[in-house]
Amino acid sequence: MQGLRCQVCIVSPASRTASGYLFLATRPRDATPPDWPEGVLTWQPPLCLDCAATAVERCPHLLKHGAVAIRARVPRLYGVVGTLYTTGADLRPVPVVVSDEAKDVPLPYKDHLLRPWFLASQLVRELRGVSVVDLEREIATARL
Repeated sequence: MQGLRCQVCIVSPASRTASGYLFLATRPRDATPPDWPEGVLTWQPPLCLDCAATAVERCPHLLKHGAVAIRARVPRLYGVVGTLYTTGADLRPVPVVVSDEAKDVPLPYKDHLLRPWFLASQLVRELRGVSVVDLEREIATARL
């Protein structure tokens, strides 16, 4: 995620065009906001075209919920996802138990000083300058 490399093969840079970096997403389960996917937060790195084609054919999550290919011109670092800790009685860190809804809520970098005991597990990017694209068309165009 840090280097914007393909999340599947890791060795290839993510696909990038004038429209931005290629990400795959699923539509929100609740009512889709009118400006979706502008400003969406993701902890899934971008992909190269070959791996994106494979992902939409084989990824169980994308097959179940439907893949949406998006390009983001500004995939800015937003924060992290991880585990919040507090100081226990013996002064050792103890994980804070949170609800299922709050479990995957990213910690923005601007709030990091409020969480001195936070073990990050994934980087999160906020996607700006977003457009939905036709993945099949992009793959066909790239093969020409």
